[in-house]
Amino acid sequence: MDSSSESYFPITSGIVDVGNQVLHFLKIGSGSKLVLAFNGYGNDASVFQFLQHDNFTVLSFDLPYHGNSIGNNDSVLTKVQIETLVHKMMSEYQVQKFGLVGFSLGARLCLCITEVMPEHIRNMVLVAPDGLRPNYLFQFLTSTQIGNYLFSSFVQRGDAYLRFFAKLHQIGIIDRYRYKFALQYIHSLSSRKLLYNIWMSTRALTPRLQHLKKVLATHHIPIHILMGQQDKIIPLKNAMRFKSHNDYIFVHVFERGHNLLAFEEVRGTVAAWLFRTNQQKA
Repeated sequence: MDSSSESYFPITSGIVDVGNQVLHFLKIGSGSKLVLAFNGYGNDASVFQFLQHDNFTVLSFDLPYHGNSIGNNDSVLTKVQIETLVHKMMSEYQVQKFGLVGFSLGARLCLCITEVMPEHIRNMVLVAPDGLRPNYLFQFLTSTQIGNYLFSSFVQRGDAYLRFFAKLHQIGIIDRYRYKFALQYIHSLSSRKLLYNIWMSTRALTPRLQHLKKVLATHHIPIHILMGQQDKIIPLKNAMRFKSHNDYIFVHVFERGHNLLAFEEVRGTVAAWLFRTNQQKA
């Protein structure tokens, strides 16, 4: 492993083979307690470098097609492979419990891990999390034959779609925030190919929400969800519906948009709850 930071806490890098994908990760610190972290769409493992604590080791993973994780075309990351990854890390660091933190897309992976191995999770912090409600467009485009055909067509003939989106924005069907957010991911052929590859490679990582809620009600895992009041991509109502009547789920709201980890007060809140000993006190 090579050093990747001059921080007081040691930050090194490594790779792990999960079957049909090889994922890169950053190892932050060397404490006896383990935290697994997963980045959001368009950023990488370094987004969690601020998570530094004497008592914790944080493993922050680059998802496929992010950072230094090289995507494998036509390969799909599955819940079984993610579970295998987690067991490898538990064995290597000799722990039976671990914490989870995820941003946006990465939070969806955290929910999938919780679904399949809740007995090992100490606590969890989710930042602007994807996966709190069904995404029927994502499921249609990635998991059906006609949807995949349309998705592929969009990648190759994106200019026509861009004109269509611009017209929807012009007449007010798509607001300015969503229009600008979409443009940064679909404005070029390379950006559309990246979107396609990321969505297709993670299409199996969708939590079964009703089952997950039953799991959470049984295992009482403390979950802190950080949301942006101004987030138009993952709206606050998603978190409030997910929380429902679960007293172990806490929702924290910031006067921010979707990119919450850009702000110091949010990063401080993530660290405070992730590293807190008594997790059940809000």
